[in-house]
Amino acid sequence: MEGKLRNNYFVLVKLCGILGLIIWSLLVTDYSVTRTVCMLLLGALFMLCSILVDSSISWRVLLLITEFALAGLTLYFFPVVGIFYVAIAYLDIIAGLEIQYYLGVYITTIIAYKMGMETGDVLLWVTFFALIYIQQYKVVEWYKRTIGENIVTESRLKSDMEHTNREHRNELKQSRLRHENDMLEEKARISQALHDKLGHSINGSLYKLEAAKALIHKKPKESETILQDVIDNLRGSMDEIRVIIRNERPDKNRMALKSLYALCQECETQYHIDTVLEVSEDHDRIPDNIWEIILDNTFEAVTNALKYSGCNEIRINIMVLGEVVRVSVCDNGRGAENIVEGMGIQGMKNRVRTVKGYFDIEALGGFKINMILPIKSAIGGANGSR
Repeated sequence: MEGKLRNNYFVLVKLCGILGLIIWSLLVTDYSVTRTVCMLLLGALFMLCSILVDSSISWRVLLLITEFALAGLTLYFFPVVGIFYVAIAYLDIIAGLEIQYYLGVYITTIIAYKMGMETGDVLLWVTFFALIYIQQYKVVEWYKRTIGENIVTESRLKSDMEHTNREHRNELKQSRLRHENDMLEEKARISQALHDKLGHSINGSLYKLEAAKALIHKKPKESETILQDVIDNLRGSMDEIRVIIRNERPDKNRMALKSLYALCQECETQYHIDTVLEVSEDHDRIPDNIWEIILDNTFEAVTNALKYSGCNEIRINIMVLGEVVRVSVCDNGRGAENIVEGMGIQGMKNRVRTVKGYFDIEALGGFKINMILPIKSAIGGANGSR
């Protein structure tokens, strides 16, 4: 009900104005019953046409012609009220045009003066109708048009933001995949190194063992010499294995740092955001499962910063303090007074809770995520789960 009144308030105001004119004309005139009935009939027909003009688009021209004809007829027979009908009909015709055309309605005061009518009453009523028409067709229509344009703009911005968010997610996902591919490539290099350096040695040892087996009874001294060669050869191979494992194994610490540096470089080159990574020297004490949490939460925090903060600087700090790791990811963006915890923040919290760590958010003067992750308990938990 309230919505219908709001949408049709102009028609109701016009209806009340015409009814007020009819009642006012009855009070200021002393017509006979027959003339009064005729005046009321013309008023009813005029009021019907004036109302339908605002609701019927296809019949608008015909209704305007009829309305103006009724106004002229009423002006001829009942000038006291007809002058106002002429003003209303004129306003219906020029509705929606420039503001100066509305001022033309005041020509009715000249007509009223020529016909010896009270120009003060005419001026008052004409001003009233001119104001409600200007309000409807200039102010209200402008407001509706502005609202519509804002809705379209907001919808376009939402669509652009969703598209940008998808791009950010896809790009960061591709970055993670590249880092994982680097790890797989490094594992493949280690496998190749083991094959190249140890394959020939082990195969040679097998052949010598077969020869020693054949000569062990016939030529025991020669077989003993062969066995000693095999032992020396295998000892050398074991030394080579230790060197390969020590120098070339793809430990999580090194790969995690490589991923974080690549993330910083990506933020700077693709998004033009200054990104700083600070890591303490004893970062090799951080166990693998803690590195997994640091990596996942840091990527999520940077993604949120790119989506929501509007920042131009991101700082990532990883410090080993005794038996804990303190990690912070902060930006200099707009921050937030009320933090809405979506799936991203909930996921970060859950990862930290799995190792009984501490998670905190600061959102004033930028956005900062703090994590404190244990080292010993994490190592013990990792060993215990194997």
